[in-house]
Amino acid sequence: MTTTQFNIERLDYLLALFGMSKDELLSSLNEGRKKPISLDDIFGKDIKISLLRKIDEIFHKGLSFYLDFTPIDINKKTKVFFRKSRFQSVLSMEDKRVVDSFESLKSLLDGYRALTDTLICEYELHKSFTIDYNPKEVATQVRNILIPKKEIKEHRQFLKALIANLADINVYVFEFVETWNKRERATIDGFYLDPNVIVLKRQKSYKREIFTLAHEIGHYLLGIEDVESLDMSKVEKNRISNKVERWCNDFAFYLIAGEAVNELDKYSTYSEDVNSTIEELSNTTHISKMAWYTRLAYNKIVPMPHYRGIIRNLEEEQAEKQKALKEEQQNNSSNARAPKPIISPLYLETMQYAFYNGLVSEASFCEQLRISPKQIDKFL
Repeated sequence: MTTTQFNIERLDYLLALFGMSKDELLSSLNEGRKKPISLDDIFGKDIKISLLRKIDEIFHKGLSFYLDFTPIDINKKTKVFFRKSRFQSVLSMEDKRVVDSFESLKSLLDGYRALTDTLICEYELHKSFTIDYNPKEVATQVRNILIPKKEIKEHRQFLKALIANLADINVYVFEFVETWNKRERATIDGFYLDPNVIVLKRQKSYKREIFTLAHEIGHYLLGIEDVESLDMSKVEKNRISNKVERWCNDFAFYLIAGEAVNELDKYSTYSEDVNSTIEELSNTTHISKMAWYTRLAYNKIVPMPHYRGIIRNLEEEQAEKQKALKEEQQNNSSNARAPKPIISPLYLETMQYAFYNGLVSEASFCEQLRISPKQIDKFL
């Protein structure tokens, strides 16, 4: 059986980063095995390459990571899981892998920027506000910078334009896409990493993704990192009690709604007229019915028992649509292409600098951006 030496310090680093003990690693590796693996098999002088591959199925770092004996940066400020121990949501292993992958990507891009003398040093608006500021007033103040000046009705195009405007103020927005048949799925909807990274999960509804992005912009403005898996357009108990989450939710709503929010001012109590107004607002803005009703619930215009019934009905409608869509995807799986994430202009620009300066090959450029070599001219 082929064995090799590996950098045990790098495995210790991953265990600390992902908050996993050696016994938990061992338990995960032995799941479903008839002949159990021991700690000596992992932390001995040599390790079986097949076992090293099993370990990497947990951490997704690539075998070269463990075979590299150069010192690894263990500065606790370099990773969010070292900087912060508690998050808004309980994170799964896949959630942690997603966060780590984008932190690693950001470090790589910073390296490219440094080597091409284009390192970003200033972050406009960053940490300019605190939760003592009125979120509606803050949203009004930054709308002219963040919201596209040209009216865009199509939701995906609006999302792309919002991402482009964030690129203009040196904020990376990465979107990750999970295929319908992925074995382990991330539960997170979005997260913000200091100083200038926002990551979004592709959603079935672009309205929900837009709201999530706006919520994470709130975290960026406050300079408060978090990783979150809750639907940010709904009333959640811990979002009401958590001042930061409530601030970011309020900010997100006012940022996207703009002047349309004035339509709610004419209601002080709930009536049937509210439903028709919400229907119209949902059709003419980038905010979902759920988020509009949530705003009325926050303002105590829609009674909570009635609100819960409305949300339950909306969720049932969404579930039926998603079930039908999944069945359609399964039926068309043989011809389906892997969906592509939206590429931030700032991400593209950084990769272009790296390519023009010989830091990445044409193949690496295409692989990183998930584009076909036939398309490369469109991106250079």
